[in-house]
Amino acid sequence: MDPDLKASLLYGFKLNGYVVLRGFLPLDLIESLHAQVLPLLEGSIRRLEKGDGTELRGPRRICIDLPPFIKHLGGPLEDPRFRRNPVVEELADAVLGKWRYGVTKAECPLPGSQFMQWHADSDDEYLEGPVRTERFTFNVPLVDVNDTNAPMEIVPGSHRMHHVTTFLIDTIEQNHSVKLLTRRGDCILRDGNMLHRGMPHLAGPVRIMLDQTYRAVED
Repeated sequence: MDPDLKASLLYGFKLNGYVVLRGFLPLDLIESLHAQVLPLLEGSIRRLEKGDGTELRGPRRICIDLPPFIKHLGGPLEDPRFRRNPVVEELADAVLGKWRYGVTKAECPLPGSQFMQWHADSDDEYLEGPVRTERFTFNVPLVDVNDTNAPMEIVPGSHRMHHVTTFLIDTIEQNHSVKLLTRRGDCILRDGNMLHRGMPHLAGPVRIMLDQTYRAVED
């Protein structure tokens, strides 16, 4: 990676807790990923309609655990540009030091889903140690994300503190949050300790977004 670009990305990540990589993945890969994930989502919707809510992480918010499908299907989801992207992993090296792979999921808020609660992705044991980047997440939206199809909303800089409770965020006069609006091919790198939430899905296609996480490993 170009050293100046790397320095800029790392500075932005440390400052804000996230960076948006514009036009990072080619459209043919995004289209192939979407074509592979869409039937999985349709199956999840059918199961939900029959009363199986095991894949829900909130009302009308489906979260698909992808490794079992990747193991049996391979295909675009196994493409190293997504699963083992060298640029992403070079940045993970710089941010996390020693790391291991975490979860690989597809987050799919359905039409009619509402605001999620503000939350961080950090585990409870994270709260017992110093503030640090413990979880590094590579998000790949598979559709254009706008104001109407459940964009992710984040609080820049919130990765620099522990979040024992988050309800107080609703009591402050102004929260300088940002909606992450992206086009296909754009990707997001974010600190798992940054406060974020999904916004309502009001119109348009289901906002499928892939998560590939990296977890810090203690020496």
